[in-house]
Amino acid sequence: MQSGLRRYEFSERLADILGESRRDLRFRVTLMVTGGLVSPGPRGRGSPPATPPYAANLLLGAMAAPQQAHTVAAIRCYRELQPSAVSNEGTLPRVVVGPSQRGLNVAEPPVLPLLFGQLPFGDVLSRLLELAQAPETRATLASELFGIWVSRGFPVAGVQIGAWSKDRRTVITRRYELPAGARPPAWLDPARGGVADPGLLHTVFLPVRKLIEIGTLTTFPDERSSPMVNLGPKMASIANLVNLARQPRFRQSWEKLLSALASVQAWTNSVDSRDSRLAEVTSFGSNPGELRMLTYVPAMLAPSPALVVVLHGCTQTAGSFDKGSGWSTLADRFGFALLLPEQHWTNNPLRCFNWFRAEDTARDRGEPLSIKQMIERMIAEYGIDRGRVYVTGLSSGAAMTSVMLATYPDLFAGGAILAGVPYRSANGLQEAFETIFQGRSRSGREWGDLVRAASPHEGPWPKISVWHGDADSSVKPMNADEVIKQWVDVHGLHPSPSIERDVNGHAHRVWQGADGAHLIESYTITGMAHGAPLEPGAEEHQCGTAAPFFNDVGLSSTYHIARFWGLPETRPEAAASDERYREPTAAFEPAQAPLSSIPLGNMPTIYVDSHGRASTTEILSSGRAAADAEASPRDRSSSAPLGIDVQGIISKSLEAAGLLKGSGDSASGADRSSSAPLGIDVQGIISKSLEAAGLLKGSGDNSASGAGRSSSAPLGIDVQGIISQSLEAAGVFGNARAAAPDPARESRGFGGSDWQGEGWQLLADDARVVSENPLLFGEVSSGNGCDVGNKVRSISRRLVLGHRPQLSYVRRLNLSAGVNDYTQARFSVLVDGLTVDEVSAVGMEHTEVEWMQRSGIDLAPFANRTVTLTFEVAANSNVCNAVVAKAWVDRIKVRNAAAAGGSG
Repeated sequence: MQSGLRRYEFSERLADILGESRRDLRFRVTLMVTGGLVSPGPRGRGSPPATPPYAANLLLGAMAAPQQAHTVAAIRCYRELQPSAVSNEGTLPRVVVGPSQRGLNVAEPPVLPLLFGQLPFGDVLSRLLELAQAPETRATLASELFGIWVSRGFPVAGVQIGAWSKDRRTVITRRYELPAGARPPAWLDPARGGVADPGLLHTVFLPVRKLIEIGTLTTFPDERSSPMVNLGPKMASIANLVNLARQPRFRQSWEKLLSALASVQAWTNSVDSRDSRLAEVTSFGSNPGELRMLTYVPAMLAPSPALVVVLHGCTQTAGSFDKGSGWSTLADRFGFALLLPEQHWTNNPLRCFNWFRAEDTARDRGEPLSIKQMIERMIAEYGIDRGRVYVTGLSSGAAMTSVMLATYPDLFAGGAILAGVPYRSANGLQEAFETIFQGRSRSGREWGDLVRAASPHEGPWPKISVWHGDADSSVKPMNADEVIKQWVDVHGLHPSPSIERDVNGHAHRVWQGADGAHLIESYTITGMAHGAPLEPGAEEHQCGTAAPFFNDVGLSSTYHIARFWGLPETRPEAAASDERYREPTAAFEPAQAPLSSIPLGNMPTIYVDSHGRASTTEILSSGRAAADAEASPRDRSSSAPLGIDVQGIISKSLEAAGLLKGSGDSASGADRSSSAPLGIDVQGIISKSLEAAGLLKGSGDNSASGAGRSSSAPLGIDVQGIISQSLEAAGVFGNARAAAPDPARESRGFGGSDWQGEGWQLLADDARVVSENPLLFGEVSSGNGCDVGNKVRSISRRLVLGHRPQLSYVRRLNLSAGVNDYTQARFSVLVDGLTVDEVSAVGMEHTEVEWMQRSGIDLAPFANRTVTLTFEVAANSNVCNAVVAKAWVDRIKVRNAAAAGGSG
């Protein structure tokens, strides 16, 4: 690797690359030293080395400061700019009317490399120079980075990435702007004699070619450090990583592991080329670790369901790990939810979880915080029992499992570590090599103290399952013993196991608590290399697929871990009643993410799956059933709500899906059981399922004919009618009722004093009022008195929405944002925080002279809910010039709604 240049020589070469005078760059270096940005050193040939952070500072000073005197102020300001929007939109001023797509604005948003999470602009620039210095990543950098730019007229910078989408290369820009409360640099700050005049200043662009040339001139101050971690982009070849093992005694083991990882990656690519059962969730928190959130929720969840967090190993993905381990198969059998965080190539070139980096092994930081945020999202969305959250992983995922158990022991009831290492067994990449290839031995107390220091938690502690092959050459088996020592000490148990036995030829040890509970267990798999032990098959104790790092040894770690946690004991009733609950066939793929259920009064909404099972969680995703159903010539209207045979619709849907054979025309209600597909009484199944779930009391034999069904329904409840109303509320088929609409809920105005918020007024006597209700007026400004940044003012009230709510209102806007290309003024209408209408002006003025009528805004996604309706104005200035947003709103009406408190 090139050793780089000293500071003196570097400034000379940088001047040539940028086309600046050498004298100018030397003077800027002097200002950096006198300003305290870099420590002084000998001049000339003996000057200190030009490291990437040093080069990033000097580069910022040369690009951002319009004059030499502004060099230090420019560096201090621009290196602290924080990441804001990611977009492929141009920077030209614009006005957008209607809800805009936030964030990336391409048809298929790619995974953006080189953006390094939430790092400020100075650190990102330093990392880019590190990539340019390292031969392993220089070619990838050249192909993926387009360039960087900074604006001298207003404190904004950008990193531009060339991303591929639908066979076209799109330039994606991540902008960096002033953090909240920060002041602009001196030459733009009137309080310090500056003038924000964008017409006199310009943007400076540095293409990737020049950035790479600059990076090759730098050097790392400590040659023992490694650029592998945090490099960002995907490596062109795994073979390029061989040199990362600096100690010769680890090189052979590292080469062998890389060879195995190459085969794992090939299998992963094959699995990922096919459709996955997993669903991705894109919004779950700040995500400081920059991980992907993938989930699997079975069609039927157990009451108060458990959640299992599954962490993949190096070069694996969430989908390939699930395919190999079979966790989603067990989720179907036992009714628990799955969360499968996935690592990005942008964080680690082998897609390993970064269990050896200090920033990713601490509570409320990095990757652990991202995973915690995902868990909180799952708990809120699916009603997960907080006392039944578990985590497991393989290899690097097992090491991250150790991290999660140590940093959030209050969050997990149990964990399983497969071919992993203890918590805090390495600090940095070279120590990680030492840990996995050689092992690191500490006393139980030393290991336990590391866990106890990781969080304020004082117990009780998660129960732990440890698995390792005794022929593992990738992660030395002694690591399993060290993991056991760590958690035996944390639990305060005797070092010797309470139980030792043989399971299918493999050693199984158990450590029991004072009450006899199994707190820690370990399996040592005889003759097994690196990976997870499996027993593929269709029996209840079998699952998974044999593949690289998934070893068929006749013992399923996935099943035995689930049993250790007690997951089979709380399976859904419908599944538990089956003699053998097998994995769903290819003909039926459960919905990836349940839709929101829509309650009707105090009754649960009932949904039926393609097997005739019922639950209160929606698993039907199509309204085609209503369209496919045909009414029988018989007198069906008297016994079916709205004249629609819901049971026939369900049956027809199953026929259309190919799950049941057609049985001809349905018989009348008197003989319906005999004509149901395959002789299945769907309504009876639904009633029985509700009884088993405890939602309805049994009413004796429900197998009576349709003629007497209404009288024998449990508690006198017309289950079929409930389904019909639920489908109607969900919009599956239109409302054919002849009942008159509720005039109080048909179209209701919302004036009065129930609005609450800041920065808005109720103007009752204003001449501009066009209705009987007070006029809403909101105003906000940014940049006045150099108070820059995004300023937001909003006013809200609670509403109860009906089946088909719609919003209408009139408005007048004055959005004044014509300061520079990045100043913005905005008016938004939100329901429960989601934008349903919006006008945004960027770098322009937008004034509505006349009243603008907005009507027919569809609120169907929020139907049958109590929601918060919000009107919001926002202004964002990045200089000491005012940006203003004003809005007048009147005639606010919501059809099919009422005030939450019952007031008008």
